[in-house]
Amino acid sequence: MSFPSPLPPISDPAATLWFVSDVHLGGSSGEAEQVKRERLIALFDRVRADDGSLYVLGDLFDFWFEYRTVIPRTAFGVLAALDDLARATGRVHYLGGNHDAWLNDFLATETAVRVMPDGTVVEAQGKRLWLAHGDGLGPGDTGYKILKKVIRNPLAIRAFRWIHPDLGIPLALGSSHVSRESTRDHPVDVDALWRNVALPELQGGADAVLLGHHHVAEHRTEAEGEMVILGDWFRTFSCARLQGGTLELLRWPLD
Repeated sequence: MSFPSPLPPISDPAATLWFVSDVHLGGSSGEAEQVKRERLIALFDRVRADDGSLYVLGDLFDFWFEYRTVIPRTAFGVLAALDDLARATGRVHYLGGNHDAWLNDFLATETAVRVMPDGTVVEAQGKRLWLAHGDGLGPGDTGYKILKKVIRNPLAIRAFRWIHPDLGIPLALGSSHVSRESTRDHPVDVDALWRNVALPELQGGADAVLLGHHHVAEHRTEAEGEMVILGDWFRTFSCARLQGGTLELLRWPLD
């Protein structure tokens, strides 16, 4: 399933590219949330040390919504660190997921982070990478696809803005937590993702497809190319790295 993209491919000259998704900041509590944030900052430090690039493939936040004059305070320190990294390297890219689909213009206007759409193509180290969050792709899951269209409808977004942030944001965080817990043990059909999502893009010219959303860490290599499902950053602490033309799926902290 290809997405029409208003942007040309990103040509990335960095010697090291890092990819992470599904951090769900604000979605854990106590020590678990602290560990998540500390490890993420450590990843930022590693990207900076490599003079590399960072690609966030959605769901950095467990919930993100931009009111006209208000943004969630959740993990503001991490967002500030991400902006600092972006200003230092000039190569931080952010793709919204299903939990942070309501990106408006805050990141684009107030930070140095570059926002990119689903289906962005990155050309680096002789490879053509196709990037997407991964929700609602392929056949089936009709109910979610309908819901996705509803909650991203401009009328629904305007209606939510009428709810005071002190009510709307906690309500959304609670709903997000319930939704995530209800689906956490559902099996992921990796073969179907390969057939229905990765293979069409690989046959269309991509060398590798990178996805988030599914919370499983998987690196599949076939004659047609590669598919990397990034896992998450609260159970597997997994990420991907492109270095020397080779894609690797890694777990943090690195050995």
